[in-house]
Amino acid sequence: MAMQIASPDAHYVPKSPPPPPPSPPPDPAPAAAKRQKPSTYTQAGAEHAVTLTTVSAPSSRDRGHHDDGGGQVLDRIILVLRAGAALSAFVAMSLVASCRHGDWMDFLRYQEYRYLLGVSVVAFMYSAVQALRKFRRMRRGAAHASFLDFAGDQAVAYLLVTASAAALPITIRMRSAVVNVFTDAIAASIVLGFLAFAALAFSAMLSGCKRQAHY
Repeated sequence: MAMQIASPDAHYVPKSPPPPPPSPPPDPAPAAAKRQKPSTYTQAGAEHAVTLTTVSAPSSRDRGHHDDGGGQVLDRIILVLRAGAALSAFVAMSLVASCRHGDWMDFLRYQEYRYLLGVSVVAFMYSAVQALRKFRRMRRGAAHASFLDFAGDQAVAYLLVTASAAALPITIRMRSAVVNVFTDAIAASIVLGFLAFAALAFSAMLSGCKRQAHY
């Protein structure tokens, strides 16, 4: 009877591998940092939003303080322009009124010169009053530009340029024939009328710009 020799591997049962070592407990610090991170971003975002809101929408008081320096410069320029217009109109008025030399050298014989004299009187009175009002407003600190100033400067400037332009052709014809004290005085008054027109026109432009910036 033959004997069966059992293989040594026939009854071998493999052992299961040992369990892995337990993982270390998680560190609570990173988790706490992660939980606090969104709140930090939220706070920073809120501060950034508040900063943007403050910069994009300044108060009217801040705008007033910011524009105060530029407004004072414009007020001084307007005051100088109106005072210059008043002085030019006064000298032009005086020159025309002095042209009473008899015969054809009398300004009353010419409608253009009478018109120039009347407009010069109106321009002098208007510019002087406006310059005085502007000076008083600047001393009180309330030198704002009103619609009356803007419209008045334009109206008087228009009168000055029309009067000077109307008296210019006849004066050129006279000076082509004779040059004397009469024609010299009339020519000087016309030039001064144009200067007063330029001063009031520039004053009206600055008044309009300041009024637009105020609103």
